[in-house]
Order: sequence, then C-alpha cells, then structure tokens
Amino acid sequence: MKLIHFADLHLGMENYGKTDPESGLSTRLLDFLRSFDFMVDYALEGKVDAVLFAGDAYKNREPTQTHQREFAKRILKLSKNQIPVVLLVGNHDTPNVASKANTLDIYSTLEMDNVFVIRTLQLIEIPLHNAEFAKLQVIGLPWLSRKEFENLAQTLPILYKNIKPEYPTVTVVHGTVEGAVYGSERALTLGKDPILPLPLLTHPAVSYVALGHIHKRQILSQDPPTLYSGSLERVDFGEEKEEKSFELVEINDQKKAKHQPILTPARRFLTLNFDLLGESFDPTEKILKVAQKSDLTETIVKVVLNISTENLERLRVAEIKKAIEEKAHLLAGITKNVERSVRQRLEGVSAETLSPLQALQIYFEAKEYPKEKIKVLEKYGRELMEEFKEIAG
Repeated sequence: MKLIHFADLHLGMENYGKTDPESGLSTRLLDFLRSFDFMVDYALEGKVDAVLFAGDAYKNREPTQTHQREFAKRILKLSKNQIPVVLLVGNHDTPNVASKANTLDIYSTLEMDNVFVIRTLQLIEIPLHNAEFAKLQVIGLPWLSRKEFENLAQTLPILYKNIKPEYPTVTVVHGTVEGAVYGSERALTLGKDPILPLPLLTHPAVSYVALGHIHKRQILSQDPPTLYSGSLERVDFGEEKEEKSFELVEINDQKKAKHQPILTPARRFLTLNFDLLGESFDPTEKILKVAQKSDLTETIVKVVLNISTENLERLRVAEIKKAIEEKAHLLAGITKNVERSVRQRLEGVSAETLSPLQALQIYFEAKEYPKEKIKVLEKYGRELMEEFKEIAG
C-alpha cells in the first residue's frame, strides 16, 4: 500500500509576490499551486492508494473564492482518479465560532466521492480501490479545542481499542507534538499551542503517524514512524534553508511502514549578506560583483548590509536594485544595518582624565540620544556609581 502524506498548504500566503501578467494572479499563489500540482501528479503517476492531508489548506479561515476554487480543482482530480483523500481540519481551517462551518466542510456537504473530512476526534474506515488491503483505518486528531485536548488521554485510547486488526491504521494529527522544533510558522499562530504527548500517539496498532502544523520536516519517532512532512512551499526567508517536500509512505503486508521525502519544486529564497564596514573600497562595486557571480534565476532575494555611515553615503542603491532585479524573480528589499562612527574630539582633553560620568555623557551625545533619555540614563548612572562607592567602602 502506498500513501502520500502532506500538510500546511496555506494557499493565500502571497508575501513576496507580484502580479502574473498572464493569469492576473499573484506569482506566490502560482508557486504554491505549482508544488501542489507536482504532488497531485506524483500521486497519479505513482498510483498511490490514498492521500492524507494533515491540515491548514489556507492562510486563514476565510479563504477567497479563487483560493477555494484552486484547492477544489486538485482534490477533485484525485477523487475522479479513484484516489481517496483524507482532509483533516487544521487551526487555519477552523472558524472562531463552533457553530460555523470550517473551510473544508463543503466537501462533506457535497458528499464528494473519495473525499473524507475529519473535523472531530474520530476513527474512520476508508475503502481502497487497488490496494492489497480492502480498507484503511484513519484516526483523525484535528485542531482540538482546549476541552478536547484536556480529555485526550481518556478519549484516544477508546479509539485504539476499536481498531480492527485485519486492516492497517494510520493516525493523522494537526498540532504540536512534544519534541518538535518550530520554524517560521510560529509567526502565523496566535497564543500558545497545547503540546501533545508523543507516547500517546505511538500506539503499537498504528502503522504510521502523519503530523501537520509545523512546516519543517522532522521525524519524532521511528516506531511507528511519526513525523511532520513539512510544507510544500516556502513561506518566507525563515524557511530559506529548508528543503520542501511531501512524504511517500509504503505499508507492507505486516502493516509496517517505511517512508521517504519527495522534494517539491519550491521557490528559492536567498539572503545576500555584506560586511561593508571598511573604508578602502567602493561598497556598490562589491555588491554588484557578488550579484553578477550569483545564480539568482527565479529566486526571491533579500540583501542585508552591515555598513558604516561613510559607506552608506557612497552607496548607489538604484544601481544595486536594477542589477538584482534584472537577474532575480523578485528583490524583497535591502536592509541597512548602519554602524555609526563614535569618534569624538575632546579638544585636547585626555580620555584618562575623564570621570566615568563625563565619559558616559560623551558616549550618549555621540549616539545622538534624545536629551530626555540622556537625563534618565545619567540619573541611573549616578545611582550605580554611588552604590559602587558604598560597596567598595
């Protein structure tokens, strides 16, 4: 039996995008759809038996009609090709009012063939069309409410007891599991996530545990395999160095699973860092030289400059932008971390003759702090010096 496990699609994340002239859509939306299409085509060509989606179809709980249309096209393609799809509800799919529909409920309402939506903690059986097993059992742990989470240690074992030994079982989870390492998705979440105990998920009757919610691929357990597949596409520069993938899972006749990541054609992100604190060179030429040698094709580029005030004055920003924009997919920005020179003429006064308070005053003025701030800092400085004198006797 072959399965695909993927998660955290987040359609609607369109930062660092521009309008595609042919479709009128954001190029970042097209990036996410390209990786999604790659996964769907892989499923069709590889004749997988089912697809497990571990939550977060969209950026937020109110996706646009365009985002819903594009997601539905690909789910329908799998469905029409007799590939069952399990859609688990994630936190970005969940409405803020319990009585409202989530972003995936429409598939249950339409009773689409081969599509199974899990919005509550439950064990379901899905029929398989071409596998050696007639059915696959799926335990679904969607994004849980606080009360559901508190009762999980009592409710989940009940589901384990209902597992039929003749069929393989997988668990699909959307949440934070103990031992997981966060990536840039932390910026997309609000509040503090409840932590799911890993031992609660690694039941011997379960062949594989498919996790979603954290964008960085990581394996938390080998028995059974318990892992985050990671997201299909990079969200921002926080994921610059992460490979993006989905997981191909194979379960043998002994119900043992093996797995491997399948890399997607995710958009490349690249940060170019420059140290421009010296004074004996042209900072613009140094940047242009690196940009000319670098492969920036189809890349979203960010430039970070650690630069002195002297070199900042000599920097030809328009020339740098033009050179990078001609080669890259997009220039996300140029960040300038300016190190200001703290040189102060003391009019013949030796630094050794200055009191600590006088030296502080000169430092504050050189840093161009506001006068009110200087007064407060001087007050604390005096108090610290007095305490030191008392301690020193």
